[in-house]
Amino acid sequence: MRAPFHDPLVIALENEYLGLSTDLRTKGVMARTSKDLLSWSEPFALLKETPASIKNHVDTDAFWAPELVKRKDEWRLYLCASRFGTTQSVIGLAKSKEPKGPYEYVGDVVVSQHNHTFTQANAIDPCVCADRDGKDYLIYGSFFGGIRILPLNEDGFKSEFYEGKRIAGGNHQAIEGAYVWYHKESDKFILFTSWGDLNWDYHIRVGYADEITGPYIDSQGFDMTDLDPIHHPGDKISGGYNFDLTDFEGVKATGHNSLLHDKDGCIYIVNHARPEGARTRPFLQIRRLFMNREGKPLVWPLEYDGNAIKSAEKLKEKWKFAHQSRFNNGVAYAVSRSLSEISAVRDGDEIALSLFKKDWKGYVYKQGEITAMTLRSEDGEALWGVSEG
Repeated sequence: MRAPFHDPLVIALENEYLGLSTDLRTKGVMARTSKDLLSWSEPFALLKETPASIKNHVDTDAFWAPELVKRKDEWRLYLCASRFGTTQSVIGLAKSKEPKGPYEYVGDVVVSQHNHTFTQANAIDPCVCADRDGKDYLIYGSFFGGIRILPLNEDGFKSEFYEGKRIAGGNHQAIEGAYVWYHKESDKFILFTSWGDLNWDYHIRVGYADEITGPYIDSQGFDMTDLDPIHHPGDKISGGYNFDLTDFEGVKATGHNSLLHDKDGCIYIVNHARPEGARTRPFLQIRRLFMNREGKPLVWPLEYDGNAIKSAEKLKEKWKFAHQSRFNNGVAYAVSRSLSEISAVRDGDEIALSLFKKDWKGYVYKQGEITAMTLRSEDGEALWGVSEG
C-alpha cells in the first residue's frame, strides 16, 4: 500500500529515513519514519503546539510543506501555514538538537498579508539552499507573486526586510513547491517547480542558473520568470502518465518535489501523485534521478520498489513510450513502438532514438524484472519507455 503523503520531504538519517509532509492525519508538522522507503510508521507530530503568532495570523492548526535542514549541531524546521486561497500566510522556524525533536519554536521568518491585488509574495512552501560559500537562502512562494528568494542570517532568519527577488512565475501563474539544489558536477543551481492543479495536471519543470539568485533559464533559453503563456518556461521532467500495461496503474498530478540524497550516493526525486481517474489522497512517489553529462536531470519512470537498478542485457523489440510534452499537462498516454522503427542506438547504458519528430538521449536500465528508459530532448522535454513483456 502506498503511503499517504502530500508535499513530501524525505531525509536519510543514520539508521532510518525521516519523512515529512503537509498535515493529512495529524496536527503539528506531520512526520513518519521508515527503514526501507516502502513501509512507513504511523504519523507523529514534530511540533506539539501551534505557536501563538501563527494561530493569530492564520487561525489554523494545520501546517503545510515543511522543510528540514541541519546546520552545524542543530536541526532547523521551517514550517508554513496559510488561509487557503489567500496570501495570508506565514513561514516559521523551530529548532532542535535531534531530527525527530522535540522542537522549540523560535519565531516567524516571513509573514505575508492578503490584499485584493493577489500579486504579493505568498509565505508558503519553504526551501533552504546554500550558495557556494555556505550562505543560506530561503526559497518560497506560489501563485500570486511567484517564487521568491531571500538571504538568511546565520541564525536562520531573513537578513533583509523585503519579499525577496522573484525567480520564477508571478502574475498569478499556477506555480508553487519550489526546490533548489546545487549540482556540483555542472556547477549549476537547479530550480525545481510544480505547475498546474494539484488534483489533476500537476507537473514538474526546472531551470538552471549560475548563481543561486538566478536568473534560472531553461533549455529553450526562457527565463523561469517569463510570463508569456506560449513559452511554457521550464524543462518538463515529470507529469502524469499511463503506459497501458498490466500492473502499471495510470498516475496523475506528480508534483511538489524534493530530493533524497541516500547514503549510497543515489539521488531520488520525491513527490506526491494521485491514481489516474480518482480524487483520492495523494501518495508518496520515490523515483531515481539521473543527471546526464550536461548536468540535466532525468526522472526514472518506475517507482522505487526495493530492487536495485542495474544494466540491462539484450533489449526486447516492443516498447511503450510516454511523451512528457510541455503542451500537454494532463496524463501522457503511451504509444507502442519497436526499437527498429525509431532508430534506437544503444551504447552501454546510454541510448538514443527518434520519436515524435524529436531526437532523444538518455539511459536504459533494468529494475527487478522490468526494463525501462528515461530520455530527454534538447529543448527539455522528457520521454519514458517501458519494455512490453
